[in-house]
Amino acid sequence: MKTNTFNLLCFLKRCSRLIGVISLVALMIPVIAMAQPYSNPATVDLGAAGNYRALAGTALSIGVGCTVNGNVGGTSVTNGGTVNGTTDVGNSAYGAAIGALTLAINTTTLRTPDATFAAVELGGLNLGRGVYSGPGTFGITSTLTLTGTATDIFIFKMTTTLITGSGCHVTLAGGVLASNVFWQVGSAATIDGDFKGIILAGTYITQNTGAIDGAVLGLTAVTLNGTSALPVELTSFTATLNNGSVELNWNTATEVNNYGFEVQRSQTSNVKNETLTYNWTKIGFVNGAVLSNSPKNYIFVDKTVSYGAYAYRLKQIDGDGNYKYSNITEVNAGQLPKGFLLSQNYPNPFNPSTLIQFSISKNTHATLTIFNVIGGKVSMLFDGNAIAGQVYNVTFNGYNLASGIYYYKLQTNEITEVKKMLLMK
Repeated sequence: MKTNTFNLLCFLKRCSRLIGVISLVALMIPVIAMAQPYSNPATVDLGAAGNYRALAGTALSIGVGCTVNGNVGGTSVTNGGTVNGTTDVGNSAYGAAIGALTLAINTTTLRTPDATFAAVELGGLNLGRGVYSGPGTFGITSTLTLTGTATDIFIFKMTTTLITGSGCHVTLAGGVLASNVFWQVGSAATIDGDFKGIILAGTYITQNTGAIDGAVLGLTAVTLNGTSALPVELTSFTATLNNGSVELNWNTATEVNNYGFEVQRSQTSNVKNETLTYNWTKIGFVNGAVLSNSPKNYIFVDKTVSYGAYAYRLKQIDGDGNYKYSNITEVNAGQLPKGFLLSQNYPNPFNPSTLIQFSISKNTHATLTIFNVIGGKVSMLFDGNAIAGQVYNVTFNGYNLASGIYYYKLQTNEITEVKKMLLMK
């Protein structure tokens, strides 16, 4: 009897564990499915409404300190901020845009959703392309991440309102464009925080604080009290290793009030199992087009790389001083040959300063010393612990030295390497 009772208890415990596993898998299935992108939906045709960054079916109000980079329109326009574009008040162009907006809202309403949410809060989610619908209201009070490419379309449909809090951050990852994110709102939208996308509202739109990267298109009143609407739209940013240099390429779809791009670089470790950290430095600046409604292509070549892994980003700066960062792109220039690197100084000849790069494949104490032609020590450029895989950029300034040949020596407990350079005044 005791044996039978024991076997029965074991059987029940195993059944309980199996049911738990099945339940866990059942709960995971919707999450796994949500992580996969749906078929890419067709974009929303805005027609003439696509020519505007802020469009109101009735009154448009732009608050003090708010910058709208693009065209605006309304039956009346009160502008206490800055509009970098045309202002249409009740004219034929405005009328055509309102008609196009009405049509765009009606057709978007008929889109079949790929997924329907039971909850109203979108913060904390990471979504791929597709058409999403939900209950009457969508809210965003934390970070919503939209992941995809520059051609992926995101459409959010709600029957009543869109409300975002001050902690709202809509993050676009993988090259997603704000111009490919559409928020079709049945009635009103109230926006705070960092918002991205094009709002198509059946009634009014009110921005209280924050910034909108996109457009605000409403069939009644539109009020903007944030800092900006639609900065420069970056469509791609890539880095390619080419003949010992890194070529950066990026494109913009539109530009308004674009002062330019600060190019930043960080040396990252290519040592396995090491935590990735960034230490950004400015390596160049490229002027922007200031005002452009057509795609622009930019190129910057970094000729100062050697071996190791590099990360790059762009700091896009508006004419009024506002800025935002691009996505990070990375390139690997390979592992160190022979366990160390001592590059030829650049420029060479030089006057009066030149850059010397060195790197060592493992953590060790290292020195980098400058000597004259008779072996006298001129300067100690580095004397300390070198981190494995990190490329050090050291500047030597010979302003107080005579023209001639000088030598620089990299030394550790295991290696010694010497190279020659020429100071020519």
